[in-house]
Amino acid sequence: MKREIDIYDSIEEIESRKKQLNPKTKKILIYLLCAIIGVIVAVGVILVANLVFTGAPSPEKAVAEYERAAILYDIDGMIEYSSEYNKIVLYGNRETSDRLLESYLKKGYAGKSAQYSESDIKFALVSSLEYDKGSKKYDDAIDKYAEKVENADIDKIAIVKMKITKGTNESTREYVTVKIGTRWYFAYALS
Repeated sequence: MKREIDIYDSIEEIESRKKQLNPKTKKILIYLLCAIIGVIVAVGVILVANLVFTGAPSPEKAVAEYERAAILYDIDGMIEYSSEYNKIVLYGNRETSDRLLESYLKKGYAGKSAQYSESDIKFALVSSLEYDKGSKKYDDAIDKYAEKVENADIDKIAIVKMKITKGTNESTREYVTVKIGTRWYFAYALS
């Protein structure tokens, strides 16, 4: 009995083995692909969170971003970092919404241009102290807040002392910020 040998089968087998990846290399590539996808997802979540949610991740950033917006007449920035208390103070009435406040501020700033540019403004944090519910500082800040805002759901407050330099003018002030959910908002200046 004579066996037939098909030489093409062995050539195809060799070619297909050459195209296959080494299992170790395959494993490394899978891990690398997973890591890249993880980083892309994490960056995407952070970007979406910053675009979707108003407020700042820290009390210091809430003060700096609100003050920067106010100095530059950036209405959207002022609204984004303002607490309900500050929005009511800016609008002068409890019956406000972001849309009404934006319209009101646009009319107020119409024809005006900011005295300073972005590069003229510098912030230096002097101190930042956070207070939980039940502390005297928290209660004092909430009492003033409650004068304007009913049913404020504030988790924490922070008193931020910030030095602001605008061109050659320099001032140091204390500010109250409030934490609502996971974000911080500018409430009002103490001094």
